[in-house]
Amino acid sequence: MLGQRLWQTRSRLCRPFVRNFTIAIDGPAASGKSSTARAVAHELGFGYIDSGSIYRCATLLALRQQAKDDSPEVADLITNAHLEINILPNTRQAPQRVTGMGRLCVPDVQVLMNGEDVSREIRSPEVNRHVAKIASDGQVRKVVLDIQRSLAAAAKAKSTGFQAKGTAANGIPSGVVMDGREAEADGVPGGVVMDGRDIGTTVFPQAELKIYLDASAMARAIRRWDELNSQLKETETGANQPVYPSVEDIARELEERDYADINRTHSPLRIAKDAVVIDNTNMTFEQQVYSITDLARERLGLERKYDDI
Repeated sequence: MLGQRLWQTRSRLCRPFVRNFTIAIDGPAASGKSSTARAVAHELGFGYIDSGSIYRCATLLALRQQAKDDSPEVADLITNAHLEINILPNTRQAPQRVTGMGRLCVPDVQVLMNGEDVSREIRSPEVNRHVAKIASDGQVRKVVLDIQRSLAAAAKAKSTGFQAKGTAANGIPSGVVMDGREAEADGVPGGVVMDGRDIGTTVFPQAELKIYLDASAMARAIRRWDELNSQLKETETGANQPVYPSVEDIARELEERDYADINRTHSPLRIAKDAVVIDNTNMTFEQQVYSITDLARERLGLERKYDDI
């Protein structure tokens, strides 16, 4: 009994008790949304949803089936796919950045599609070239919207890993599994962080904290180039290595993606009226993560922790 009380006390001290607190992080491609959202979720003990990976899976399915980007078949493909998104907090793929405030953990995300690990393939240059067109399709967005909201409901209950395939009548995804157990419809919800391009405007317009993360096109291009080349060094050896675009080519691709996202008919990229805009062009990774966690702490009625960074 005493041990249980000590554990409960320690849990309350380490992680604030919240109900339905949602952090929506939007922004253009390669602005650091995903890595920032993962680190913020880890710092706060919240669940995390990588919404972009859902659109990327739809794109990969379309490419494999040789379906046209605007084909109605794409919505059917993602509807019938079995997606599993797992947080990997303690693996080699989960780098920890050493800071003056301790170790800032950036958990990696594993994406399984129909049982296959596609975590790297969905971020390939080929998928990058097609994902904007796929994501602009209204029917695809409708399907993904349902998946996003269902996953968020499940992740709030438990944040270590989840699966989704369709939605049950009670709103909980059929086949949602976290820690090997079925998600309970009456589970106590907590907090979740989701990143994308329309999270604060469409998916969760009532989110308690909305962030718009931005950076210059060149800063984003350099980050994307570093990411692609890091993947290349880890996975490819020998003379037949794939050639990735130059930084300048990536910058042009990002500007084209920005234009497509801003001007698409369905859920275009917009800054929510009540969003906090953070331009991280000249910020360190730690600064942007801790600025968001402190904003969340404020809205949770807790003290800020990182005003001195």
